[in-house]
Amino acid sequence: MILVALTLGHCGGGGSGAGPARVPINTATGWSDSPFISRDGKRLYFMYSRYDFGPWILSGGTVVPVASGPDRPGLRKSDTNPFDESDIYMATKNPDGTWSEPVNLGLNGAYGDSSGMEINDGNTFVWLQGNGTTSNIVVAGKNPDGTWGAPSDPGTAINDHSPGVIQDNPYLSADGTALFFTSNRSGGGAKDIWFSSNSGGSWSAPVNAGAPFSSAGDDDQIWLSPVGLDIYWNGPQGLMHCVSNGSTCAGPPDVIAIAGCDFAAEASVPDDGQTLYFGCGNLTTGRVQIMYTTKQVNGSWGPATPVD
Repeated sequence: MILVALTLGHCGGGGSGAGPARVPINTATGWSDSPFISRDGKRLYFMYSRYDFGPWILSGGTVVPVASGPDRPGLRKSDTNPFDESDIYMATKNPDGTWSEPVNLGLNGAYGDSSGMEINDGNTFVWLQGNGTTSNIVVAGKNPDGTWGAPSDPGTAINDHSPGVIQDNPYLSADGTALFFTSNRSGGGAKDIWFSSNSGGSWSAPVNAGAPFSSAGDDDQIWLSPVGLDIYWNGPQGLMHCVSNGSTCAGPPDVIAIAGCDFAAEASVPDDGQTLYFGCGNLTTGRVQIMYTTKQVNGSWGPATPVD
């Protein structure tokens, strides 16, 4: 979630007979974060919590988050621990280019769920799932009836629960055989990007992705194009980009500045390469909006625009 990077009842209806008010992707209160866009650009995933983590971020963790946001259908709420409340939602693109009201994805557990992405046309999903004491990277597949199967744990090599160790923000390759994720485990810097491969159903011992993806500072939230050579991730300088040579960056990475956004993170791009979706952190309020930017004629990215 961006909140990590930055720290380094339904809404009432109208008059008589009116249904519940539509809850948009971005809300004035509460917390929408961890965006991911599908390869065809038609499904936008994100996590949502009623808690506002902005003051908590700005205070360095001393101000307790308050549940001030609207309820969403299906949200698994926690009135005692703000970090146990977050569900993954999905909005679908309407024919006119707007987004539908988000729906609960239906695979969320009893505690916090976040940092999710799909492969296989939305039939396989990888995300971070809490269990009340810690969080695990998990994977689930859809059943023939469209419901989600039980999440599977890729194993202790991926989910290292040594004291103080975290794993977060998984990225699964389109063929399901390569897993990138963020961790502060031994063998790296502060938070680094790690890589594991799957052969015969087993995941290899993760290895540090190395420079430039891992540095002495915090590195996080990697995304790799399934149809091209673009790689995006977040490093100490902000949102980074490079073109792959098949094993690492073909040249020095670029820092991506997006007008209208203080802190861009968690980038993902549909296969057409023309729109970049991301979470935009406001360094004054500590809040996040899910935004997009379109590629300009000169190849740069245009100004940040909220998705709704």
